[in-house]
Amino acid sequence: MNKKAFLSILPALFVIAFSFTSCEKEKSLSELLIGKWEVESEQQIYSISNDKKFEYISYYDPEELAFEFTSGGSMIVYQDGDVYSMLPYALSGNTLTIETASGNMELKNVSVDGNSLFWSEFYTDVIDEITYNVEIIYTTIKVE
Repeated sequence: MNKKAFLSILPALFVIAFSFTSCEKEKSLSELLIGKWEVESEQQIYSISNDKKFEYISYYDPEELAFEFTSGGSMIVYQDGDVYSMLPYALSGNTLTIETASGNMELKNVSVDGNSLFWSEFYTDVIDEITYNVEIIYTTIKVE
């Protein structure tokens, strides 16, 4: 390639290179979490030794259940559009710890993808004398 041909495509190379960079700083999970989120669904997965046995998916009506995370570390819980409670929270990595009257509740795998917020709760449940590991995956959508 001669020098003149290279110089003629140089501006195009700069345009391509800079089109893949972003001037906006990527927001942290703690920043993305701030706002009001309506629960759209919860998926309950029952398993034994990581072998899925059955699952349920429940869908929520708009305003039936929502959570608002404030920058001051408070989570406001809404049921049917009304304030139900306000609880302090802390985020560490992708784990959200919520302080309740009966102890701390941990929400795992917290992530934001666009206008959707996801998290999981884990517990065990005994049904007909069989102990299941249960994961509940919440899917929410940002409304404010």
